[in-house]
Amino acid sequence: MDIEGIPQEIDDHHMIFGKGVTEVDYESIGLCPFCNSRIDEFSYCACGGNLGVS
Repeated sequence: MDIEGIPQEIDDHHMIFGKGVTEVDYESIGLCPFCNSRIDEFSYCACGGNLGVS
């Protein structure tokens, strides 16, 4: 089990990104210019604006 108590075999976030949710770095990129939420190390934000999706 990881920090969140979810077994790694069924933890989708761990399977996709190779780490737990609490291990994601939100400090290195900054805020999204569209929704003002944090952009994570994988270049995702809450609105998807930085991906050209919104």
